[in-house]
Amino acid sequence: MVAYVKCVLPGPSAGNGGKKMKKITILLIVTVLAVTVSAACIFAGCSGAKALPDEVTLDDVLEKGGYELVWGDEFEGNEIDYTKWRVGYQGGVRRAGYYVDTPDAVFVKDGALTIRTQYKEDGVYGPGWYTSWVDSAVSDTVGNSIAHSDDYVGFAGKYGYYEVRCITPPTVGIWSAFWMMPDGNAAGMSSDDLIGTGRDGLEVDVMESPYMYQNGSWNVHVVHGEGYSNTRSDRSATYEVPGMYSQYHTYGVLWTEDEYVFYIDGRETWRTSYSPDGETLGVSQVEEYLLLTVEVGGYQAEDGTLRPGVTPENGEEVPYWCGNPDDNDKTKAYDFIIDYVRVYQAGSAGRQRDAAPLTALQWRG
Repeated sequence: MVAYVKCVLPGPSAGNGGKKMKKITILLIVTVLAVTVSAACIFAGCSGAKALPDEVTLDDVLEKGGYELVWGDEFEGNEIDYTKWRVGYQGGVRRAGYYVDTPDAVFVKDGALTIRTQYKEDGVYGPGWYTSWVDSAVSDTVGNSIAHSDDYVGFAGKYGYYEVRCITPPTVGIWSAFWMMPDGNAAGMSSDDLIGTGRDGLEVDVMESPYMYQNGSWNVHVVHGEGYSNTRSDRSATYEVPGMYSQYHTYGVLWTEDEYVFYIDGRETWRTSYSPDGETLGVSQVEEYLLLTVEVGGYQAEDGTLRPGVTPENGEEVPYWCGNPDDNDKTKAYDFIIDYVRVYQAGSAGRQRDAAPLTALQWRG
């Protein structure tokens, strides 16, 4: 995942979405490339946070387009559905976080999936920040998560509408995300990424929550392509999402053959055909899987120790772009709470490993 920050002053408030769905001087953007153990910063201009549009248009778009619910998880019951999700992170370390699949780090309760981040003095890997990682990759050759069942199926889709309803953790230097990555043997975002096109697969960041260090309740949608060595990114404006750390909001993307259209609380916020630097390179034409993750800002030093809140630059350590995780209260637990994940498609379902297409799920409540 590629993380980013827009340096802005607090923006206006906007209304909260339901279950179904001013002008500021240019300052600074810091873009941090999400490589497994390090990050690189790119600087550019930025503008202030915008209020969400008033008009809710998503329901009409899905109805007129003939979209039906083909896959998802309402997180009912008391257990993670290991036929749908892989949990944990191979190797146990990413940036400055330890990743585990234990019941205190990732669990289903009260109709929601919770990924909990907390500092442990006596954790299995030693003192540090512990969290987890969840994805739906179909192919065994992609991603870093771990299947916990011989009956694991997963999900990877091509086109359609993908949505999460969630509450994000109120943390500095630690952030949650809902995103998509190429599945199978797609070249996109790999070392074999085809330069000059997005058709071989893109990273699509629908929701990220890194702005607590500026007291910002903001979201920016981003599409990344051309691998992680020379990433080119296309990003939306910054949107104010009132109460995103304490209230449920929906974040989604409608992916067609020609463009991505992003929504927050059913309101259209951005559309793009992946046009970094004004050059239109086209959207992904390959199946992509879903990820629900938490990142801990920092890096792993050469001696194996984790260094939260800093990143190496020109032989020195400099402050991490979105704050220091150690500035959070280490006696508290911080939760990424996911009410549901839903996938809608028109005409054909996404791919599941060794499984027939699912029937449509029913709306809850």
